[in-house]
Amino acid sequence: MKLLVLGGSGGTGRNLIEQALAANHDVLVLARKPESIAIVDNLSVQKGDVLDADSVASAVQGCDAVLSAFGPASNKEPGTLMSVGVANIVAGCTKHGVKRFVFESGLMCSDGTGLGVFSRLGVKLFGSIYHKLRDDKRIAEREIQASALDWIIVRPPVLGDGPALGTYKHGVDAPISAVKKLPHADVAAFMLRCATDDSLVKTVQAIGR
Repeated sequence: MKLLVLGGSGGTGRNLIEQALAANHDVLVLARKPESIAIVDNLSVQKGDVLDADSVASAVQGCDAVLSAFGPASNKEPGTLMSVGVANIVAGCTKHGVKRFVFESGLMCSDGTGLGVFSRLGVKLFGSIYHKLRDDKRIAEREIQASALDWIIVRPPVLGDGPALGTYKHGVDAPISAVKKLPHADVAAFMLRCATDDSLVKTVQAIGR
């Protein structure tokens, strides 16, 4: 498959690139600073920005799936990066007939269904602290869900570095912990699965421990 990765310089994005290449996929990364991405076999980088609709549409063309792991530099002042960026991705995918779109969102967008008491409190507290980011991600999620794409929204809790655990659980309203960190590598592995697993299409998947 040819995969477009957005947010390739971030924690999940770096793991997406590494794991996708290891699985023999062709990977294209859209990056504001292409020099930040080391070029290897089967990897290409295109200069662009998710806020620029034309550069997104150009990158999407010819891809089999889009994997989005981009995010703002500041969680407290995210602006409209997520909502505008996602709107551009949906438009680009629609224009060029790319159906599969996998979006890394966050557990902060959950209404708490399926979570335990402490996890619901954690989601509520985290969402209140970073309410601007939560609200912008919710706008982005609604844009995705209103589209005709074969989308999957992935909602992890707090993320950390380190090797994949391989023991995460996932599902619609899965009873995960909001306070246990999940490695970026596990989220990347699940997102790659989402790129080809038709049983997950048009679902919002909580993922965690």
